[in-house]
Order: sequence, then C-alpha cells, then structure tokens
Amino acid sequence: MAETTRTEGKEKNLFISIFRQISGSKAPFESILGILKDTCAFFGFYSGFVYEADHTGVFHLQEHCPHKETMLKEKFALTDYLGKKEINELIEQGGEITYLYSRKNPMGKKFLEFFSARTLVMVPVIFEEKTPVAFVGLMDRRNPIRLSKKEIDDADAVLSVLAAHIRTRVYQKRLEYTLESMKSIINNQGLDIYVSDYSSREIIFANKSLIARSGGIDNIIGKYCWELFATPGQDKGICKDCPMDKSSAKVCSWDYQDPKTLSWYRVLSATSRWVDGRLATVVSSFDISENKKNEDLVRLLADTDALTKLPNRRKFMADMEAALSLMRKENKKGYLLFMDLDNFKCINDSLGHMEGDLLLCSIGEFLSKEQKTLGQAYRFGGDEFVVLGINKTAQDLLKTRNKLLKRFNTKWDLGKKPISCHISIGAVRIPRGGAPVESLIRTADKMMYEVKRSGKQGFKEAALLPDKKISRIEAPKKAAPHKKTVKAKNPKKARPKK
Repeated sequence: MAETTRTEGKEKNLFISIFRQISGSKAPFESILGILKDTCAFFGFYSGFVYEADHTGVFHLQEHCPHKETMLKEKFALTDYLGKKEINELIEQGGEITYLYSRKNPMGKKFLEFFSARTLVMVPVIFEEKTPVAFVGLMDRRNPIRLSKKEIDDADAVLSVLAAHIRTRVYQKRLEYTLESMKSIINNQGLDIYVSDYSSREIIFANKSLIARSGGIDNIIGKYCWELFATPGQDKGICKDCPMDKSSAKVCSWDYQDPKTLSWYRVLSATSRWVDGRLATVVSSFDISENKKNEDLVRLLADTDALTKLPNRRKFMADMEAALSLMRKENKKGYLLFMDLDNFKCINDSLGHMEGDLLLCSIGEFLSKEQKTLGQAYRFGGDEFVVLGINKTAQDLLKTRNKLLKRFNTKWDLGKKPISCHISIGAVRIPRGGAPVESLIRTADKMMYEVKRSGKQGFKEAALLPDKKISRIEAPKKAAPHKKTVKAKNPKKARPKK
C-alpha cells in the first residue's frame, strides 16, 4: 500500500514537472528535451528520441537523450523499413502507444533492428490526412523486466502529452512554411497587393513592391485606400469600383491611372476573411502602361486615315455621337460641313494619282492647321471631307465659309506646278440640344450636292430645326416648271458628276 502511494506520488510529480516545463518555457517548444529526459528517467529507459518528417516524408532526429551505447540515425524514410500494409496498420492505431520487446512480430522486428534496441516504447504522431508526421519514443530499459500494464498506460499518458506538444510544433512549422511561401508569392509575382479593412477601408497590409512604390511602409499602412488610390476629384469614402457584397467572392476589375506617375494599372479586388478573421478587401494591381500605349497606338491607327493623317470616317461617326450627346447635355449649338473636291478625277487623270495624293495630303495639312477656326476635320472617303464644329455660332460658320472658299480659290503648290482645285461645301447648323446623326449627315450631303448642281465651287447652308425640318439659308435657284412630268417605271435620281 505504501509502495503504491509512493509510485502515485512520483507519477503526480512527473506530470506536474511536465506541465510546468511546458507552461514555463520562454520558447514554446524548448521544453521537449527536458520532458523527454524526465520521462526516460522515470520509466528507466536509457534513451529517448523525437523524429519529425519533412515534406518528402523523410524523418529527421530533432531531440534525443542518448546513452553512450545508443546510436540513433540522423534520418530515415519509413518506406525503407515498412511495407504499405504495415504503415497502414501503424496509422490505424491512431497515435496509440506501441510497446515492442520481441522480434517475433514483423513490425517489432523491423523497428527493433532499425533502432538496434532490445525494447522500444513508441507513439506515432498522425495528422488528419492519415499521415505519420513524427515519432516520440523510449528505448532500452535498464530493468530487463517488461513493463506492466499500468506502466504502459502511464507511459502512454506521458508520451501522448509530449506527442500533442510535438504535433503543435509540426502545425506551427507548417504554418510558418506556408506564411513564408505566401510572402514569397505575394512579393515576387510582379503584383502590387494591399489589404484594407472592409468597414473602415484602412490599409492593414501591403506587399514589398507596393511599399516601395509608395515610398515606404509609413506612407501606406494605416492610410485609407481612397486617400492613396482614388481617382483625382473623387469624393472621400468608398470607391465606386470596390466590392460591396460581403457574401460574394466575385472579383471586380478596373483600370486606374496613377495621377503622379501617369502609369496605368489593372486592378483586381475581392472580399475575403483576413488572417485575424475580420472581413477585408484584397486588392492587387499590375502595370499595364505598355499595354495602354499599344492599345492607344492600335486605336490611333484604326481611327486615322493613312494618307492625310486626318481622323477617318470611323472616328467621325464615333465623335459625332459623343459630340451630340455633349450638346444635348449642355444645350450647345454647332455645325457640320460636308465637302467634296471639284473635278478631282480630272486631276488624277491628267497629272497622275501621285499628284492627286499629294493634293489630298496638302488639304489634310491645311484642315488640321486651321482646326481651331474650322473645327475638327475628317477624311470621309475618297475626295470627301467633313468638318464638325462644336459649340460654334452662326458667326463662326460664316468665318469658316470665308476661310475655306478663299483657300480653295488659291492654287495648291505641290512642288512642280501649282494646281487649282475648288470645292463644293454643304453645311447644316446643329440646333441647341443636337439632332439625329443621320439627319445631319443627310442634310449636309444634300446641301453639298445642291452646290454641285448649281455649278460647283460654292457653299450652301441649311439649318436643321428641332422638328427635323430643313430650313435653307441659301436656297438654290428654282428651275423653270415643266408643263408635264412623265414618271418612269424605275426612276433613278442621278447625282451630278464630280
């Protein structure tokens, strides 16, 4: 009875020592070796060990309390000593203690031979994925008498506490490896990344590249995202592009231009939980300035006439829609000119297409140079040009008319021989609030062809009224009425020759 009481007192003291070492250590896991030594001494074993597996499954010796006659391997691969069936048996034990003292058992024989031990008490540390990640054990008992059932239970209790502590260390190592991997990925993917609190929009994390671009960590951490990255002139608070649906993992994307460097960035933003559990907005961006330049170049080539360098018909149609939208919004007036070169075919036929191209280039250069007075000029096609005047008055249109007619009454010097080339101009005034694009183009075109029918080399103007009716400012001379009009079966209205 007295012996039992002394034994229970020793066990109690051992557990008290173990928990004191765990709770009293400054470093979380420096107590493992001390606990291993106390456990060896308590149960009368010469040596103790702790092995942990790396990512390849190779186990490395971490702690051991060796005896002079004990030689422990620095590392081993479990598959080199056990077959798949035996490893599964070990895993199925679920971290229960294994007491090996006979080589008659296949597993016992392999482990005892591996450790060169006579007796072995061992607990495997198993993770959720049913993989052994560590072993903690005691080997070669001083007393040759086998452990009793109670001693095995006591050893199981002690080693299970130690195994749980080791499992925590393995978890922490994996988390540290994961954190380092994530840092490496975040900092070395060519992306600028920051995380802001979902509610306050305060930035709580930024990666190295963004910190460097911001001029240091103090210039970004603790700041509000809209202070640093909002478009100039935007109101304080939530940016229009930030994701607002807490339940959605949808990625939002937009392009942003840095007002300081004028560099362009493609921004990706999504809502998720941050490491501390709070709801956060994770924002990444990458430089697309070169892409923007290429896009602008492609757009410029698509919108520019290759010969005259004026904007082309495609650009005119887009600009016309945008201009009319602006005029409707701001209640402004303007005008549209439709211009056609007179007898341009004769120039091509007599002087050659090279001279004809030079003439078109000279006209394009003139229209570009006089853009401030005339308005934006476009090459509509062939020898046709259009001019769009936004926020222009009737007086402005008169100045434009005089300038154009004066210039086209003057010869064009192309280097060899001056060339005369006159022009027929049709104009339509755009009323306040704008008008349909088709009506404007049709009216200006119609005025231009009335100039052609009247003998070319002139200007004719019409105003498109709000009810879309045409009011001629300079009506053409009325033709003498015919006594009788005969309708053809398939009448075709012939346009005058250019």
